[in-house]
Amino acid sequence: MEPVRNILEQIVGQLASPEWLKSVLQLKWRQIVGDQLAKRSQVRQIRNGVVTVVASNPAIANELQFRKDELRQRIRETVRFEPTDIRIRIGIVQPEETLRSRRLERDLERIVLTPREQALIEQTVAPITDPQLRGKVARVFEQFLKMNQWKRHHGFKECPRCKALYRGRRLYCPVCRVELRSYLVRN
Repeated sequence: MEPVRNILEQIVGQLASPEWLKSVLQLKWRQIVGDQLAKRSQVRQIRNGVVTVVASNPAIANELQFRKDELRQRIRETVRFEPTDIRIRIGIVQPEETLRSRRLERDLERIVLTPREQALIEQTVAPITDPQLRGKVARVFEQFLKMNQWKRHHGFKECPRCKALYRGRRLYCPVCRVELRSYLVRN
């Protein structure tokens, strides 16, 4: 039972990560705002629950500002994230971000989980009695496992201390480095 708890804690950590949320919002942006606005706007960052959106011109910024409450509701429905605010800025919309997001989405769709991973998902969600919640947790867990496969394939390495996947040349992930540094300072 211990490994399942560790995996669920990693999922919660991933879900809380602003970078992860930004990636998910970028992937789902077209679904949230529609084709026309998606071509002329993009999610730039998420910080402290505030979603910053860049619009290509003042007319698009005004349209997004006008539809702010609708955007907040669609983000909540699509990504299961409640933004504290949505800030609209005028700037350059970078199409390569959208292409990169679509490529990542396609890559994730192509990944097939092993029977062992599928059994792990079933075993993890089995205690959940609500079928709707069980399905949602299973989908989140499936995306998490697929993202881990994708990361391993794209050069991420596993932290020897916490098993999180990260990029970089250092021995430990950034979180463990901070914890170890603070431990050394205290002792």
